[in-house]
Amino acid sequence: MAVSHFQHQLPPLPQDEILDIRSSNVSLLHNLDSKVLEGLTQPHGDKILPTLLLWDEKGQLMYGDILATQHYYPYQAEEELFQQQVDDIAHTVASSGPDMVIELGAGDMTKTARLLSALDNALTYPLVYYALDVDQALLERSFAMLKKRITLRHITLRGLLGTYEDSARWLSSPDVAAYRKTMVFLGSSICNDDQDEAIKFLSSYTRSPETGVAQNVAGFLLAVDGCQDAAQIEAAYDVPGGASRRWVKHALEAARDLLGGGADDAADVNHIFDDDNWRFEGGWQPERQRYQNYLVPVRSLTGTIRGQRVSLAEGERVASISSGKWAQETVNKICSKSGLKIQTSWKNSDVDYRIYWLQPALRRHDSGIDIPEFDDE
Repeated sequence: MAVSHFQHQLPPLPQDEILDIRSSNVSLLHNLDSKVLEGLTQPHGDKILPTLLLWDEKGQLMYGDILATQHYYPYQAEEELFQQQVDDIAHTVASSGPDMVIELGAGDMTKTARLLSALDNALTYPLVYYALDVDQALLERSFAMLKKRITLRHITLRGLLGTYEDSARWLSSPDVAAYRKTMVFLGSSICNDDQDEAIKFLSSYTRSPETGVAQNVAGFLLAVDGCQDAAQIEAAYDVPGGASRRWVKHALEAARDLLGGGADDAADVNHIFDDDNWRFEGGWQPERQRYQNYLVPVRSLTGTIRGQRVSLAEGERVASISSGKWAQETVNKICSKSGLKIQTSWKNSDVDYRIYWLQPALRRHDSGIDIPEFDDE
């Protein structure tokens, strides 16, 4: 449904070009070393390596090599969607009358310029675009490049430094709560967590995390990979030539660099995270609609790191990064439990990769007023 936009009597937004909304000045990246040890000291079968290990500067370059391969279809599918459907997507967003657009986990903003240019052409009123990221250096660099890349008439560019939790809390704060908000979450990143976590994530934007009051949501632009073709998925996440395997194993190098500073335990750190002591394992799990990567010790590994005993059995799988593949039925279920409803979607012509347009699910109250509806069953 089209929404006519009008000038609200709203409190002024902060004028900071990049606004620090972190609840703590200690970022996720700063306590990554403790997260590594926490993950490796879990019981047998529950051990994990944090996926943030893969996103240092070297890891991002390695991931870029994967994106460039012909086998990695998710990147190509989303690119095609934006090339072919960006004007329709932009008009849909503009017609809902948002005051602000927030891109969650904006990263390098490679698709942002195309979307914002189309949205700017579709607008007849001003709005503010916020790029959210937890990595300050990446946010500042990408934001500066975005400003150089495009000239906009209606859209003001801003950055938000913080986590998803920080942004949900900030958006429900008194000075921001009245603004109509559209969230943008691309790259099928929502599928990296399990479905219960996705419901919790979406719900934090539809209802205030602190009060439970419905947020003023204009819409949610959400990219989801729904491919269920096992062969295509296997080729995308274990690309020929070994680039995927090298990238997943980069977590060992990153952990070694992170933890290897202490002279007393340097030998144990180097032994446990020696690349030769591990192999890659990955596979499509259709019952979970997920491709899961693992790192597996090829021999028993034990040592003491920062006073904590780490013990890994030969063949014990340590979970690494994963990627969900959610059919539309699954997306619909997740949305209904989050207070959202699929209004429309744009689908890639080759695979079931979609960009969904979601809006709050409403029901008519006895008073005749539409109120948000949440499926809590």
